[in-house]
Amino acid sequence: MEAARPSRRRRPRRRTVDRPVNVRLVRAASVLVVLPLLAFLFSIAPAGALPRPALEPAFDGRSAAELAAALATEYPSRVPGSSEAEGASRWYRETMASLGLSTEQDTWRERLPGLGTVELRNLVTVVPGRSPQAIVLVAHRDNAGAEQEGDNAWGTAALMELARGFAPGGAAPAPKPQRTLVFVSTDGGAFGGAGAARFATVSPHAERALAAIVLDDLGGGGRPFLAVAGRGTVSPSRALVASASARITEQGGVAPALPSPLAQLVDLALPYAAGEQGPLLARGIAAVTIGREQSGAGPGQAQSVAAAAPRLQRLGRAAEALVSSLDASARAGFGTPDSLFLGSRVASGWAARLLLVVAVCPFALGALDLLARARRRRLPLAAAFRALRSRALVWLSAVPLLWLAVPAGVLPAGASLPLPPYSPPVADRPTGGLAVLGLAFVLVWLLARRRLAPAGRPATAEERLAGYTAALVWLAVLAVILAVTKPYALVFALPALYAWLWLPGRSRLPACAALYLLGVLAPLTGLLAFGDELDLGPGDTLLYLLGLVSVGYLPLSTLLLMLAWAAGGAQLGALAFGRYAPYAGGREPPPAGLLRRSALWTARRARARYASGR
Repeated sequence: MEAARPSRRRRPRRRTVDRPVNVRLVRAASVLVVLPLLAFLFSIAPAGALPRPALEPAFDGRSAAELAAALATEYPSRVPGSSEAEGASRWYRETMASLGLSTEQDTWRERLPGLGTVELRNLVTVVPGRSPQAIVLVAHRDNAGAEQEGDNAWGTAALMELARGFAPGGAAPAPKPQRTLVFVSTDGGAFGGAGAARFATVSPHAERALAAIVLDDLGGGGRPFLAVAGRGTVSPSRALVASASARITEQGGVAPALPSPLAQLVDLALPYAAGEQGPLLARGIAAVTIGREQSGAGPGQAQSVAAAAPRLQRLGRAAEALVSSLDASARAGFGTPDSLFLGSRVASGWAARLLLVVAVCPFALGALDLLARARRRRLPLAAAFRALRSRALVWLSAVPLLWLAVPAGVLPAGASLPLPPYSPPVADRPTGGLAVLGLAFVLVWLLARRRLAPAGRPATAEERLAGYTAALVWLAVLAVILAVTKPYALVFALPALYAWLWLPGRSRLPACAALYLLGVLAPLTGLLAFGDELDLGPGDTLLYLLGLVSVGYLPLSTLLLMLAWAAGGAQLGALAFGRYAPYAGGREPPPAGLLRRSALWTARRARARYASGR
């Protein structure tokens, strides 16, 4: 007798509860991504640098190092609004006057996190050129204290030494520059670039700026770097960045470091810019920051003139050569199109944005097809969307809690500027206030959990599929909103979307958990990359982001999108780990919850008062 063959497990049929996603549709729609991908790849090209100037730079590194040492010794703690900050501004004006250069002072008051409302001073020196079009050089004069980060005595000294070359009777590379040179010593640079933001907003020279060069810690011991992030979907001109890189390489023999592509994508996605080039780029001024990575003796630590002079000379001469290249350029202006700098090559931002926007289409079509199939099968979608609504309300309850945290002193308030990492709430972590806010959030969740927790029976396959459908459609809507408003954020959203799209139909816990965690990995990578950029741990990074929201640097719309995304992810997580239940156990119509009972009670009381008043 012939032995019976073991029965093979049948593959689930398409368009059933066990295999609901239309794989063919998603696959076919993926063809749309090919052309934008090719456009992005073909947009990667070398960035042309401006020609090297004919005359060699005359920047004196030792003279600049002596100026930096004098400033750091006489006024070691130049915190904005302090007496030493006022003394440093006076010292700067007197030193520039001794060179025969006049200085204009712009004074205003600004509310800075951790300092309150203080008086700030920008000092502007103008060297007229043959054209009113300006080349702007910027260096912040302040710091966050003698032992804190943000000390830029080296940049201030380099700014003064560069101006010395154009002083009356000085050894200038040319008797008179082609373009007007504007030397700006800013205040509040160590607290988010307040002075650069003020100059970009109110100065008439900013309206005529061809380009801007920011000098930051040129005497440090690390590798030269260029900062290119802007507040918004902007970047400095590729020609400006390439020219700055070329001049630094020529003078120092080492190419400067650029932010990694991942860091650039994070800054464009938020958007975020820590350097003083950020507010300048936000006003349409092509700006780049030249500095050194911290190594060895850090900011606020004493360095000998002999040790710092050679490093300061190399970058100072590179800055002077870059000014000469810009001055001799026939360009009418340098734009600020968003770009991705990949070493010596640059990718166009428009091509990257187009690729990200089109990449949403296959997921969106797959989610909409899933919704259409769920409606045809009459799945309990109403209960699934109610469950999603409850989760969204729980996450959105964080907004009023954050609003209350500002007057309570848990989160900072101040000007709409990027917080320095050494400011509250990161430096002075308000543990008690955070615990109270966390407890309030947990209480809100416990109130909502009564309608969302499994009670008595596990969810059926139809109820689980309805829950998946509601969450995926919700994320598709959010992805379209991101594509319109913040396309670079899709870099960290798309991997999660395509990992989570294959969750429906999976029944085994290990497979569901693996797919869900794979989707969480991309946003988590972005968060960790942002924290690494600021040398912060994950917890401090979250606090820092909340601080950016509380001061208004990150708009409320960004926070709302994050919380709405978290609500969709929370529903998918409950499904993946077997903790999902339809709202109120799937009862139709659902019994009144706390919010509806409160609203009905308030309405009855109002009607009773109105009736008694009549």
